[in-house]
Amino acid sequence: MKKLILTLVAATALWTCTPQEPVEVLCTTSVVADAARQILPEDIQVVALMQSNIDPHSYKPVESDVAKLAGARLIIHNGLHLEGKMTDMLEKLGETKPVYAMSEALDPTILIPVGPNTYDPHIWFDLHLWSRTIWGLQSFFAEQYPEHAPEIEARATAYIDALQTAHREFEYDIQSLGRDTLSMVTAHDAFSYFGRAYRIEVRGLQGISTAAEFGVKDMSSTAQFIIDRKLNTVFTETSVNPKSIQALKEAVEQLGGEVTFGTPLYSDALGEAGTYEATLIGAFKHNTTALLNSWK
Repeated sequence: MKKLILTLVAATALWTCTPQEPVEVLCTTSVVADAARQILPEDIQVVALMQSNIDPHSYKPVESDVAKLAGARLIIHNGLHLEGKMTDMLEKLGETKPVYAMSEALDPTILIPVGPNTYDPHIWFDLHLWSRTIWGLQSFFAEQYPEHAPEIEARATAYIDALQTAHREFEYDIQSLGRDTLSMVTAHDAFSYFGRAYRIEVRGLQGISTAAEFGVKDMSSTAQFIIDRKLNTVFTETSVNPKSIQALKEAVEQLGGEVTFGTPLYSDALGEAGTYEATLIGAFKHNTTALLNSWK
């Protein structure tokens, strides 16, 4: 990490003496970039550092990324150490330019703890919770672009309404199933806030970070969970290597069960640019449709 910060210092010096295309608003992930695009006027440039299918937990910025970070006017990130290896760099950049974390809008008491002063960073698939971060981001952008403050507020209000509508629609769909308990199994533990919000029992084979290793005990306990809950579907994720879930399928079969692979879910990254799933609401509806189909 020290080497990365030294690279940042060198890139900053290079940026100041070498003409390059500036970046107005640089966001770390596709999820954060979607939030910025939803509430900023369309003529304000928003760029995502990590494209779709990129895992932010293990992402290592290359020199061109460091140059983008050094030259960006504003930087927006998720926070809560989602960007793992970039955390120290983002803190360093915050000393010289506006850097904002989506999680700043949330009180720690409503976060899911995973260790001492450490919280699960996957806050976006609880759409009600994410709405709070949007209002915080709106305040930040209004300060940075006071000439656009009324439009930013109006766009944020409209977007929060859309998030709340999608939230209520999924709650209605769950109630329509008429089942007391629902469960799901995915590649890593990215859906705890989602599970808490919609009363779904969630099990991830790996921990909250895809950098975490899983062992034989994790595999066997998750396979037994699938048998006990009578699940017929397990889910890979678009930004996570599917090998672990493939091995889990074999572990279930060894216990006498049988599962199929559901449509891959979006977790730490959204869909390809230009698709409906490139928005958070689109990815959310993709995921919930896949889950509802598996429960019917």
